[in-house]
Amino acid sequence: MNRPVFVGAMAICVAAILWGLDGIVLTPQLYRLDISLVVFILHAVPFAIMNLFFYREYRHLKQLTREDALMFLLLALFGGAIGTLAIVKALFLVNFKALTVVVLLQKLQPVFAITLAAVLLKESQLVPQ
Repeated sequence: MNRPVFVGAMAICVAAILWGLDGIVLTPQLYRLDISLVVFILHAVPFAIMNLFFYREYRHLKQLTREDALMFLLLALFGGAIGTLAIVKALFLVNFKALTVVVLLQKLQPVFAITLAAVLLKESQLVPQ
């Protein structure tokens, strides 16, 4: 296996491990904080880390149309911020005791996103042909 493929695969593995740990390990430690602050932290830390690797890609933002920028904004708002607020609020409401349903819904979020993209946005690349 060549080195770039191996590094990419390892990065995906680390991201999956961290994603699996946040609802069980990290978020319960933050229960004393305001939910909005917890969601901000859960988004700001990965964003800061991501910028270490992808800061050069910001030059592509100039190529976005107004509609593209609006879609990115709506996706970030509804798919990211509001979705994470709902998940964290649900975890706080069950006092991190009945985690099964809440964590299952959180982990199925990509399935919902891909399905809705295929249905609502007619994204044909997502559906096998």
